[in-house]
Amino acid sequence: MPKEKLNYKNTTSLPQTDFPMRANAKENDPKMLQRWQQENLTKKTFEHNKGKEKFILHDGPPYANGHIHLGHSYNKILKDIICKSQRMQKKHVPVTPGWDCHGLPIELKVSKEHKNLSAIEFKKECRKYAQKWVDTQKQEFKKLGVLMDFDNPYLTMNYKYEAAILRSFGKFVEKKYIERKNKTVPWCPSCQTVLASAEIEHQERKDPSIYVEFPLSQVDVDQLFPSLNGKEVNLLIWTTTPWTLPLNRAVILKPKADYVVLNINEKYVILGAALADKLCASMEVEKNIVETFKAEALENIFANHPFVENLKVPIIFDSFVSLEDGTACVHSAPGCGPEDYEIGIRNNLEIFSPLSSDGKYTEEIVPKELNNMPVSDGQIWVIKKLASTNRLLHKKSIRHSYPHCWRCRGGLIFRATKQWFCDLSQANLKEKALQASDSIKTIPKKSINSLKAAVGGRLEWCLSRQRSWGVPIVALICNHCSTPHITPELIEKIAQKIEEHGIEYWDTVNVQEVSKNISCSSCSKNDFTKEKDILDVWFDSGVTHAAVLKEKDELQFPADVYLEGKDQHRGWFQSSLLTSVALYAEPSTKTIITHGYTVDDKGRKMSKSLGNVVAPQEVIDKLGTDGLRLWASSIDVESEAVVSDILIKNVQQVLRKVRNTCRFLLANIYDFDIKKDAVPFDELSLIDQYALQTLKEFNNKVIADYNDYNITAVFHALGDYCSAELSSFYMDIVKDRLYVEKANGKKRRSAQTVYWYILDTLTKLIAPIMSFTAEQISDFYQKNKTESIHLQNFADLDIQKTKEANWNTLKIIRSAILKAIEVQREQNIMKHSLEAQVTVYFDMQSELLQPLASFFDLLQKHNEVVHSFFKEFLIVSQFTIADNKNGLEESEIKGLFVNIEKAEGVKCPRCWHWSVSEHEDGLCSRCINLI
Repeated sequence: MPKEKLNYKNTTSLPQTDFPMRANAKENDPKMLQRWQQENLTKKTFEHNKGKEKFILHDGPPYANGHIHLGHSYNKILKDIICKSQRMQKKHVPVTPGWDCHGLPIELKVSKEHKNLSAIEFKKECRKYAQKWVDTQKQEFKKLGVLMDFDNPYLTMNYKYEAAILRSFGKFVEKKYIERKNKTVPWCPSCQTVLASAEIEHQERKDPSIYVEFPLSQVDVDQLFPSLNGKEVNLLIWTTTPWTLPLNRAVILKPKADYVVLNINEKYVILGAALADKLCASMEVEKNIVETFKAEALENIFANHPFVENLKVPIIFDSFVSLEDGTACVHSAPGCGPEDYEIGIRNNLEIFSPLSSDGKYTEEIVPKELNNMPVSDGQIWVIKKLASTNRLLHKKSIRHSYPHCWRCRGGLIFRATKQWFCDLSQANLKEKALQASDSIKTIPKKSINSLKAAVGGRLEWCLSRQRSWGVPIVALICNHCSTPHITPELIEKIAQKIEEHGIEYWDTVNVQEVSKNISCSSCSKNDFTKEKDILDVWFDSGVTHAAVLKEKDELQFPADVYLEGKDQHRGWFQSSLLTSVALYAEPSTKTIITHGYTVDDKGRKMSKSLGNVVAPQEVIDKLGTDGLRLWASSIDVESEAVVSDILIKNVQQVLRKVRNTCRFLLANIYDFDIKKDAVPFDELSLIDQYALQTLKEFNNKVIADYNDYNITAVFHALGDYCSAELSSFYMDIVKDRLYVEKANGKKRRSAQTVYWYILDTLTKLIAPIMSFTAEQISDFYQKNKTESIHLQNFADLDIQKTKEANWNTLKIIRSAILKAIEVQREQNIMKHSLEAQVTVYFDMQSELLQPLASFFDLLQKHNEVVHSFFKEFLIVSQFTIADNKNGLEESEIKGLFVNIEKAEGVKCPRCWHWSVSEHEDGLCSRCINLI
């Protein structure tokens, strides 16, 4: 009976670990969150490294309304990654989250749910509603593994914060930035409030495009154009907003431009000469010019309104009139157009705006039959009226860009009302803000252009809103002459009370008490009404630097980083810049990072109407929380944040690769104690030294990428290092030593030492991104672990520089030889590289191979044998360097000649290397010695 072969598996050190291959995130992530809660980790991270260099990322406040969406998650995760990476560099990184709590969406929601409430009761309900969503979003952010001081957030509705908003406004008053004036402003009839430029979105819509006749008096026609023999002549205006015609107060021409009188079907109309061809082509009529003249010929002349009886409007001149579109005879209604308003002021026109807050004509309108009619219906009424009076020359439809409200998505109107403004020309605030923006580092670099465009494109900032849920504009309005009384002293007096009682105090305080000993600066009377308008909520969030950064001792001004979506150039970034420059003459942050929108695989922005919204939980269900975090890190901030099946699969691959790499490292150091078993660096084998030096370079690069806020580079570096440098190179090469060599022998301990450092370094580098995975891994390899990975520092690899081999050359040689072996495998001559016997000849005259001579010397000095090195390096059983190239084929590398043959002897049952063996079980000489 043949002797049964022994099983040598028990004599090897095969990998072993209880660290699971799969994350089982659905079960384990909630457990980790609970553990962090019990450890009070958020508070510890807030205080960690106190007294050391600070790093302050200032959290821009999301709105407290509804569940968080993927955009919220993306933003908060990026902030968390940056903060964790800075904390792991021994910095004090206290993070205070915040919420924006005032404003229209909450007000509208509470108004629908609660009818007929008093002002105070209404505000209490708004507070309850906002607090409910703050609490909800807080828990949702915590579930993402975000570590911020959630127990002590800043809320814009906190009494102290409301007082801080008011005090900042008081400083604006003191510096004379604030004025109240009647001005035509963008108005949302649906939301019934003025909109700031940041709240306006332009969307395409269909409108009527009409050409309307404004007749000149016959006396003027006869004097100007005697050759027409008493024909009626009309100024021809073009408009896409017929409802504004009842508010017309002038017709504007372009100075020094050429104008013509056209005969169109026996109607004589005046328009810019440059636009005659375009009009005639549109109407499909022949161009018939009967008179040509300069615009100034119509100076001091009036036109009759097309349907308002006895209304004569002046012809005025302004260079803003275009010769590209329309007729160069512009209908001007100063009460419902921003450019018209400014021209109206310059020309002493009536600012006529008989429009109600809900978008209807009021009783001052003429014709009277328009009273109480919505202006949307006025569009049709005016067209019909023009047709009936024979003043409509031509009508068609046009699709064009039109301003809409970004909240309700409804079309805007422009309406002249009394509003409070911040004058950006005062003390050159706009220019100072633009200059100050040059000192801000912006990522992406070109994003500074968007911020400058947002600031540079405005003359003033309308600060008032006609709503209830917000910080009041503390001012008194004279009941006799409407002159406002507003002073820093009055504002501070009310701010002190609001700090105790909230904004509700302004509703409760008696006007006589507030106005005691105050007289109107215009009429000297003491008869006032409290201003009812509230401050723009962008002012609320814009002054977080005053209310938070300057108020909390743990924080500092300016912040190191503001990080938000690109829509905030016209929102929070802009309001923060303007207010900080106004109050402190410098920006409130050193760096602004801007990221894109979350979009689907077709590049469409996610919206409920398109049905393409992906909830954060959907990604977590597929990838786990760390998968969502890794997805966030994979997005280049210069691009939109795409969610697609392909991208999810790519992230999944990197997630698995990093986790499995760490698991393999763990499995091979199960019996290793870094304090007792580590091999000193200078005693490590050359390839182990190389692996550590490569690790140090990798560590430095990733930390540098974190410091450059290039999180995407970190994502790619982690995946590439685990795949290229570890799995297919170093870890593959040293497996044999780890499995086969003596368990506590120097050769195995050498590789284990490197494995431990790689694992420790890699675990800490992934911690800011893969926060759950890193904590779990560190639980396994850190003996007697006392603190979370998130309270530890990045690895400090104190590795001296040694005389380096040219590892690039060695890798090129390795690749060429492995390709030659692969040819044999494809032909089924062998199945594994260990079945190969490799013979090579190095032609040292080859430029590429010249560094090998110094490497061979290095091996000798290191007491390493050349052929043993190459056996391990190539993972082959037999390796010989020939004296000449006879019988060898030149590889793809010039000067490298190779021959691959089946290895001699038998396969060792313990290490799987082939050798000529006389042992009864075929053990190789190395394994015989080892066991």
